[in-house]
Amino acid sequence: MSAGIQTPALFLLALLIGVHPIHAQSGMSAEAELRAVMAQIKTAALQGDAETTASLMTNEYLQTDISGYVQNKEEWFDDYFNPIASLIKAGKFRWETYERKNLQFRIYGDSAIVVGDLEAKGVGAKWMPQTQSWQADPNASFSGTLRFTHVYVKRDGHWLLAALHNAVPVATTPAK
Repeated sequence: MSAGIQTPALFLLALLIGVHPIHAQSGMSAEAELRAVMAQIKTAALQGDAETTASLMTNEYLQTDISGYVQNKEEWFDDYFNPIASLIKAGKFRWETYERKNLQFRIYGDSAIVVGDLEAKGVGAKWMPQTQSWQADPNASFSGTLRFTHVYVKRDGHWLLAALHNAVPVATTPAK
């Protein structure tokens, strides 16, 4: 694949990092709490840990991929996360790069929006658009950068990912 993201291959990327939910801690800023949750989602994604990933998302979660395809939490796990998690656990797929950059945080009480870039590279699987799922392929790789928007809500002292939107960045043209 090219350096630009051509398939939903990196949808998972913009989401994942996890272990245990972060509780609001006195003295910890909302941004620090959000960064900690994002780190947990990333860790969970890299390990193919569906249980942790799910615990860091609202039940009403919605994701919009780069093609405009919208999935709820159950659909996203069935079609996207669980198949790639199985490949990760079987040692057939791995993320070589998974780095969020240029993060911007906007916090509105118990809601937050995080916008940024995700640079990612994965090897060992390919996205199959016709089945909306992953297939192991030891010769396959993909890489690129996604622009993402995450929406978080705070419930019972925990930040949870409520929505995610991924996009391929628009190429900028130098000013004349």
